Amino acid sequence: MVTRQNEYGPQDPVSIALVGVAIVLRTGTCLLEALADHAARVGVPFGSEPFDEAAELTGLPYCRQLDLYVDRATKCKADALPFNLAHLAFVS
Repeated sequence: MVTRQNEYGPQDPVSIALVGVAIVLRTGTCLLEALADHAARVGVPFGSEPFDEAAELTGLPYCRQLDLYVDRATKCKADALPFNLAHLAFVS
């Protein structure tokens, strides 16, 4: 997880998350799209560790079981299920 700092560079997950949220508030675009667009602009690849941390900070953690960025509740459900049944996290 991210540790608190006095300054955050443009490629820091905190900066990416804050700018992504600001873009969503300003334009109404999809949060994951906003994060991906801004991350690409500052040289952080989609799916990289800094990107995953930024997504998690905004409430969309990466779920390895589903190979998707999902909300925290869905991730918890999927993580509790066996790999072959992880898709059932979307059902209930």
